[in-house]
Amino acid sequence: DDMLRRALGEAVEIETMIAGGLWNTFVDAAQVENALLNLAINARDAMDGRGRLTIEAGNAFLDDDYAARHTEVTPGHYVMLAVTDTGCGMTPEVLARVFEPFFTTKPEGQGTGLGLSMVYGFVKQSGGHVKIYSEPNHGTTVRIYLPRTGEAEDVATELEAGAVTGGTETVLVVEDDEDVRATVVEMLSELGYRVLKAKDAQSALAIVESGVPIDLMFTDVVMPGPLRSPELARKARER
Repeated sequence: DDMLRRALGEAVEIETMIAGGLWNTFVDAAQVENALLNLAINARDAMDGRGRLTIEAGNAFLDDDYAARHTEVTPGHYVMLAVTDTGCGMTPEVLARVFEPFFTTKPEGQGTGLGLSMVYGFVKQSGGHVKIYSEPNHGTTVRIYLPRTGEAEDVATELEAGAVTGGTETVLVVEDDEDVRATVVEMLSELGYRVLKAKDAQSALAIVESGVPIDLMFTDVVMPGPLRSPELARKARER
């Protein structure tokens, strides 16, 4: 809840509806959080930062008729997570491509198109199913179905890991989003690293070619500009 409120801002109202007697499902909890965060940020952008986000969790049964209409679905019991927004919605044409990697309706530099494809990959990897319902000007609902398991719930144990230690090496941070770049630079600096920063691959390559010693380059994958990150990595290794 805290994570979502920080990500969405005060103008988005968050409502959660959790059904009683929820079944268990065997998935990576961190990936569930990541999927919810991706869906929530997409919803925030679709609502232009203002509206209502509803998160539901409940038990679901996908029957033979549903499986016949969705060939990749195995009939059975699932735990259902749903994220609904009051945003702009999507046309059928956009809906048909929404899980493609790098497909995005956002302006360049404001979205990678990786969020929904990552959600899709996680759900499929977990043996589940994802379905999106959307209409222009009527919002969007994303439903994630994760297979029910008969196993008991894992009990999380807190491990004492000791103090967090940093280093003294030089790290080049390459990121076009100003907020993300500032956060990464601040975190690395607090850990004692010397940090250099660049807003795109071209600027990063100029720093590399200047001859300043760099121990590690930490770069975004999709950024605006003529030079792409994989090419930046290759050129940096060459030099």
